[in-house]
Amino acid sequence: MIRRVEINYRGVFQKRLAKKIGGDVVRIASQMGKVGFSNGRYSDAPERSGIPSKYFAFVSSDLSEEELEAECGAELDIDQADVSIVLDDTLVKGVEPWAWSGIRPINENLRDGGTLVVVTRRTHEDLLKHIPGKPRGWRLATYEGSQSFSGMWVFRDDFTHERTLGAIAAAAPDVMTIEAVEACLNNRHPNDPTRAEAARRAFDEVVEKMKTVVVGTGVESKEAAIVLPKWFEFGEGTVVAAVPRGFEMRPSGQSRNQQYKRGTTRSQRPIIRFDLCTKCALCWLECPDESFDPVPDGLYDVNYTYCVGCGKCAQVCPVQECIVMIDELEFDDESSPWETFSKDRHAYVTWAEDKKSLGRLIHSYVPGSADPQTVKGERIPPKHG
Repeated sequence: MIRRVEINYRGVFQKRLAKKIGGDVVRIASQMGKVGFSNGRYSDAPERSGIPSKYFAFVSSDLSEEELEAECGAELDIDQADVSIVLDDTLVKGVEPWAWSGIRPINENLRDGGTLVVVTRRTHEDLLKHIPGKPRGWRLATYEGSQSFSGMWVFRDDFTHERTLGAIAAAAPDVMTIEAVEACLNNRHPNDPTRAEAARRAFDEVVEKMKTVVVGTGVESKEAAIVLPKWFEFGEGTVVAAVPRGFEMRPSGQSRNQQYKRGTTRSQRPIIRFDLCTKCALCWLECPDESFDPVPDGLYDVNYTYCVGCGKCAQVCPVQECIVMIDELEFDDESSPWETFSKDRHAYVTWAEDKKSLGRLIHSYVPGSADPQTVKGERIPPKHG
């Protein structure tokens, strides 16, 4: 029997974190007398910042190493996961496969009775507002923490790695036990018991917060099932159709490649106070993904389908509180903010200020600290004109 652990993470930002977790699952399982194997999807390709990516760990107690690797080594994805770890809670809104075929549910590969484990500060109810229901029961568990972002070759030592190992032990003790996790961490860090203690705390938290999600609980999936083309539907040669060219002064007026949507790479999205905008055009000029559209009144709308949430627009905007980055889980659609503003300026400004009042997270870089600092923004009254 093979037990499968799926680790969902943000490309580049969490690459080393996911790899360390997958490798340690195999290492700890091996120390328990089992056989393990791990690999990463997209590990042989240059990952773009924020793209939903996956790492896998496979553990068996009755197969040889050669048999396990032969069974799992060539898989770019898996059909079923016993445990699915989510290292950035905004990924619960859905992830993209390697080739664009629509946004897939975060729990799509979860087997019947499997466990989705999310590092988050939100409640189960908040998360289930974005996760589609399944025809059979599954389990949802959380352990408290924020997104652990660093870089491709940089590892942010905030104990998310250790806490995730403890969470996996709670969700699947037949993969590895919490005692084995603690022993591994104590052997690796003999003078630092705080790492094993962090794993134990996450273990206890997952055991306490694990709940069964009954059939029908969750949102309705908006994505159609993937239908691959038949062999006789492929075109001859290797001709790729050109991107249609055009430009209009309206939302979505700029030409964009319809096959290169980037919305699921985003952990935060920009909220724009159009009434404060001076029409300097810096957001439009500086956006690396050209997500802004000039509109007839001289303002600049943002197309959330292509926005990656990099935050550069908020950095270059010269007007205080005009563009602010807000947690992606606060939103449930990608409609045009400018169109909403045009219909009711007062209601839009009130809505924008309510979103901004949630604060901005400034992440700590102190080893062992996973608690971000919350900085409140200034409320700016509506500007009339």
